[in-house]
Amino acid sequence: MEHRNRATGWQHAKISGHRNEDLVKELLDSSRDFRQYFLDRVNRSGQTIIQTSVGGLHETSVTSVNGRKTKSKTDLKVYLNNNEIINVSIKKSLSGQVYFVKPELFISTFEYQFSKRIPDSVQRAIKLFWASADDAIDIIKQYADKTNTKNYDLQIRHKSLNATTLKNYNESLYYDMLYWFADHSYELAKLSFSTGAVLNESEWSDFIWYINLLGEHDIDDIFYIDDVCNAAQQVSEEETYFGSNYGGTTIQLPFGFVEWHQGQLQFHHKYDKICKII
Repeated sequence: MEHRNRATGWQHAKISGHRNEDLVKELLDSSRDFRQYFLDRVNRSGQTIIQTSVGGLHETSVTSVNGRKTKSKTDLKVYLNNNEIINVSIKKSLSGQVYFVKPELFISTFEYQFSKRIPDSVQRAIKLFWASADDAIDIIKQYADKTNTKNYDLQIRHKSLNATTLKNYNESLYYDMLYWFADHSYELAKLSFSTGAVLNESEWSDFIWYINLLGEHDIDDIFYIDDVCNAAQQVSEEETYFGSNYGGTTIQLPFGFVEWHQGQLQFHHKYDKICKII
C-alpha cells in the first residue's frame, strides 16, 4: 500500500471522494434501474428524477450561522418531478472525519442551530479538553500523572487535558461534559451529518449514503439522518463514554467518536456503529 503522510492522505481522500460523487451522479443520470433503486430506498418510489448535481472539487461555500462561509454538508442534490430536492451526504469510506471545528465555534454553532445554551461547566470542560483554556498547562502540571511520561508529554504538547487529568482536577466537570454529550446525542449527530454550521436549511443533508464506486468496498446503504439521530439518542447512555487510550483523549459516541486534532473537535463517523444502533 502506498504510504501517505497526513497532509497527502487528506488530499487523496478529498480527490477520491469527489471522484466517487461524480461516479454516483453519472450512474444516477445514465441508469434507469439505478435511479428507481435509489428512489425506492428514500421512499420516493412514485416520483421521477429530473436532474442531479454534485459540488465537486470546486464547490462554492455557503453562509454559516456565524456570518462566515462554510462548506455545505450536502454532496449530492437530487431534483424530483414534484419540485422536491433530496440532499444527500455521500460517504466513500466506512469511517472518517465528518465534522471538524474549533471549541468556541462549536459552542456558538451548537447554541445557534438548536437554540440551546451549553452550560458554563460544560463549556469550561470542552475548552480544557480541546486546548482552548489559558490555564490548561498549569492544571496539567498539577493534576496529571507524571509517571506516565508519554501521556503527560502529550497533554503538555497539545495544551489539553485528557479525561484522567480532567477527573483529577474537577470530577464534576468530567461528568458534566460526559453526560452533556450523552444527553445531546441527537443534536450532535444532526450537527455532524446534516447541518454543520450551515445557515440555510436547503443545504442541510437528508440522507447519508455509504457507497463506493471506486472498488474499495461493496457497501451500498442509505440512512435517513433523522433516524440515525433518534437511534443515537436512544442508546446514548450506554454508548457515550471516554476512550481509554492515552488517558482518555476521545469521547466515544453512538455514531462514531470525537477526538482532539490540532486543538479542534474532530467528529468521526463509523458505519459499523450506525448499523448497530439502526
